[in-house]
Amino acid sequence: MRAEADAAILRAEEAEAKIKQQDLIITSKEQEITSLVHRLSLLEAENEKLEEKLKEYKSSSLESEHSKTTAENLVRKVQLLEEELDNAEKNVKETVEKQVSTD
Repeated sequence: MRAEADAAILRAEEAEAKIKQQDLIITSKEQEITSLVHRLSLLEAENEKLEEKLKEYKSSSLESEHSKTTAENLVRKVQLLEEELDNAEKNVKETVEKQVSTD
């Protein structure tokens, strides 16, 4: 009877030790989960910031493209106006020469 009691006590002590070990593992896992949840929230916040920057960069890129197109159009317009000016100066010169030669 005493041997059975001692065996039961030993099994109970082993079971308690296993429970304590499992409790430590659970506590460790809970801390790891808490840490990962915190890390996740930080990464989500960073992701939001990066998405905002991406929107800004896209917007800036579109504005830049628009400015580039406008600048190219203005350069073409200036070139056309310079050609028209050259033609007008040539016509004026020819007209003056004709006027001088008829006088």
